[in-house]
Amino acid sequence: MDAIKKKMQAMKIEKDNALDRADAAEEKVRQMTEKLERIEEELRDTQKKMMQTENDLDKAQEDLSVANTNLEDKEKKVQEFFFEKKILSINCHLM
Repeated sequence: MDAIKKKMQAMKIEKDNALDRADAAEEKVRQMTEKLERIEEELRDTQKKMMQTENDLDKAQEDLSVANTNLEDKEKKVQEFFFEKKILSINCHLM
């Protein structure tokens, strides 16, 4: 009879230990799930920021292209102006 009681007591202890390990494992899973959710949120935020940065870069490149085109136009006009000035100056000297 004592052997049966000892065996039952040992089984109860074993069961309690198993339940404690299961609880600890469940807590670890909960913590890891929360950590994963935080990391996924950070990843989504980073991806949004990256997309915004890429959009800003595209806009800046477009603006730069327009500015370069405008600069080229202005430089051509300046060259034309000086060319016309030179022609007028030559014509004035010839008269």
